[in-house]
Amino acid sequence: MRFVHTSDLHLGRKLSQISLLSDTEYLLEQLSKLVERSAAKALVVAGDVFDSPNPAEAAVRQWDRFITRMAQLEVPVLVVSGNHDSGARISMGSNLMALSGIYVAGELKDEIAPIVVDGVNFWLVPFVRPADVRAWATRMELDAGLVINYDTALRMVLDHIRSLPAFAERPNVCVAHQFVTNAGVSPERSDSERLSLGTLDNVDCRAFEGFDYVALGHIHRPQRIGKDEIRYAGSPLKLSSSEIEQKKSFVVVGITQKDEGVRVKYRLVPVEPLRDFRMERGSVEDLVNRAKQEDEKANQDFVHAIVTDDDPIDVVARLRRVWPNLEQVSFDNAITRAAGAEEVRSEVDLSKDVVDLFREFFKAQTGKPLAEDEEKLVNDAFEKVLSREGDLV
Repeated sequence: MRFVHTSDLHLGRKLSQISLLSDTEYLLEQLSKLVERSAAKALVVAGDVFDSPNPAEAAVRQWDRFITRMAQLEVPVLVVSGNHDSGARISMGSNLMALSGIYVAGELKDEIAPIVVDGVNFWLVPFVRPADVRAWATRMELDAGLVINYDTALRMVLDHIRSLPAFAERPNVCVAHQFVTNAGVSPERSDSERLSLGTLDNVDCRAFEGFDYVALGHIHRPQRIGKDEIRYAGSPLKLSSSEIEQKKSFVVVGITQKDEGVRVKYRLVPVEPLRDFRMERGSVEDLVNRAKQEDEKANQDFVHAIVTDDDPIDVVARLRRVWPNLEQVSFDNAITRAAGAEEVRSEVDLSKDVVDLFREFFKAQTGKPLAEDEEKLVNDAFEKVLSREGDLV
């Protein structure tokens, strides 16, 4: 049995107020072609379908068009809510959609049952917080007092699933959207993820013991957690400059059951972005000249520019003329190096002459001493100020 695993589509996302709708449309087209080309029996979307609990209408329509196409292909789509989604909104009409093979778990249901596709159980676990599981446990007449954090919350749900007769009947895939770690070791993170302070939402990967494959969402870098069968698909788009070096992909998973047990294989299929997100470094003049040598498609990429000029002028405007989707500008020059190297003093030595103090301040901010003409301007300025009252107050 073969299926495709993805997550964190973040439909409706913007980068620097620039809509990514065309970018997500491009990747959804790739995703649908991959499902067809790989003869997948199902598509798994492990949360964060939308970027917001109240997604823009255009994003909702985009999702509607996509799942309609999947229904026409007669490929089941298995979806869980993520922390960016509204569980209630994303699962609206889920009973009707299930009739067309679109299965959405937006909220934790009292009766949990697998979606069986080609002899494999798919257990859909929406993004849950401890309060959600305590309420569920109370309704199920379980001990809600055992739920003290995210780890114990998810373990209670997964223990319940493992106790169901269907779990022993066939291979099992868990679809979840949580912050999963391995013995306290965090997965590789990105700046664009929304997590709780510290490790409050941590769930240890051993909670998934017994599942043959765990299709995770939430973390944007594609990676395994603990073992190959517990995997974050990652976001298919680069959503921050911290993701520039990441290789985005979809996961094609194969599950076979033989006399010796269940075997799981997977392969990563690279995602081709409509507009890449890259980093460029150099002086403003070098960056502008470099951009002029690029083709029109490359000029449309999202760019994080690192400017090395010591005295840059009109940086953003000049770079945006050649890179209209300039996403971020940072600096690596004498000023920033001095700021990083100089220890910030909590006290000022009042025994020093005020001009000497200014000289130190200027060097700390710019990384270089006052020039001769600048020294004269400073001396003249302070002399005029001091001569007014005789003292500087």
